[in-house]
Amino acid sequence: MYYTVQTLHNQGYSKRRIAKVLKIHRDTVTRILNDLEEGKLGPDPVKKLKRLDKYLETIKKNLEQGKSAVLIHELLINEYGADIAYSTVVKYVRGLKEKEVYIPVHCEPGEEAQVDFGYLGLFWKDGKRVKTWLFVMTLSYSRYAYYERVSDQSVATFILCHIHAFEFFAGVVERIILDNLKAGVIKPDFYEPLIQAQYAACLAHYGCSPVTARVGRAQDKGKVESGVKYGKNNFLPRIRHRDYYRLGADLARWNEQICNRRIHGTTRRVPAEVFADMEHPALKPLPTERFELFEIERRKVNAFGHISFKNNYYSVPYQLVGRELIIKSNTSVLRIFADNTQVAMHEICQGKGQYITRQEHQPPYKHKKPRSYYEERMLSIGKYAHDFMLDLEKLKPRHWHEMIRGIIHLTRYYDAGDINLSCKRALSYGAISYQEVKTILEKRLFELPEETEPIPMNGYGHDLAIYDLLNQKEIE
Repeated sequence: MYYTVQTLHNQGYSKRRIAKVLKIHRDTVTRILNDLEEGKLGPDPVKKLKRLDKYLETIKKNLEQGKSAVLIHELLINEYGADIAYSTVVKYVRGLKEKEVYIPVHCEPGEEAQVDFGYLGLFWKDGKRVKTWLFVMTLSYSRYAYYERVSDQSVATFILCHIHAFEFFAGVVERIILDNLKAGVIKPDFYEPLIQAQYAACLAHYGCSPVTARVGRAQDKGKVESGVKYGKNNFLPRIRHRDYYRLGADLARWNEQICNRRIHGTTRRVPAEVFADMEHPALKPLPTERFELFEIERRKVNAFGHISFKNNYYSVPYQLVGRELIIKSNTSVLRIFADNTQVAMHEICQGKGQYITRQEHQPPYKHKKPRSYYEERMLSIGKYAHDFMLDLEKLKPRHWHEMIRGIIHLTRYYDAGDINLSCKRALSYGAISYQEVKTILEKRLFELPEETEPIPMNGYGHDLAIYDLLNQKEIE
């Protein structure tokens, strides 16, 4: 309208004629001509009040406190009684935030890779419909990418995808940029993330380090975000079936023949060619052995100082009774950890109901002693005690230790000389057992004169009348 009024006015039209031609009021023509003389090329913009302007200070204050649009929306409804939609609050808050300027990050060959998951939908696997995701690892310099379809986002799957990607690239980058996935990151924190222990061990094995993207900052891993979007938009529409296993073969073929052979939209170069010429030579070589993946579980130590694993029981240090420990297992080895410190390791037993116990895990008083220990202790009691041990060893070759430990235990309550004489009397009667020595000692039968002819006594099961005879002599 301003330009039209100015054109007609320059052609010599009067204000009345301009108003008649444009069907506007003559005062409007006068106002427009006055604005044109002052250099204005249009009317002053009319500032339209927004419904949330009256809450502006409250919204700004809450934004400074780091509150989200969700919390601000709840606040306006609950405390101010505002009848406002959540989407309106989101748009208003977005308009108040300063626009962030992004700077492209350049990476050197072999320096960085980015990883992420993208959802593909439901596919049939082993007769069941399962949710299926797309794992993507993209090399930041060449945009050469590795794709794999998975049916879960567990730690084991996440680690295996990394191993497969490194082997696909035939090399390893310096660092991995990952999203705040539960499989890789337990507590999101850009500056000091608590990386899942086994994932961290895997990356350490391959000589690279994890760096987490900031929460809510997709631009930190924009290269792999684009890779996920490209896979969903370019690969998925080509699929005309819902077979999980066929999907894997189709994806591998697309990854090799189409994805990495196209002209990349950002770099305008073919990823496979850039990878072969510049990035692959810069990658660190793969280690000689593949990372060994363990299954991780939790177990509580029972009162016997063992944890249960696949129908068998494995010992841990006795100080850990009652505690919950972490176990890591593969097909042959079981590792047990307390507070990230390995406290035990066992070969996995193939039987059932077995107790696999290491002596060093038991309390010191339960450790099996060598024969020399028992011989030394019995000699310290006396010659007859030592002779008693030798006879008992011949008589009970498998169980003599327990009986000798019982006799040694008697030294806590009785004089060694009395115990030695009790062993002598037991030997003279052929009563080679712990119970016989204890009875003689308790009743002080070693003080009685010995019979000229030994009374045959064969331990348990002997004639109990012998005790009556000995007791009668004691009374006399």
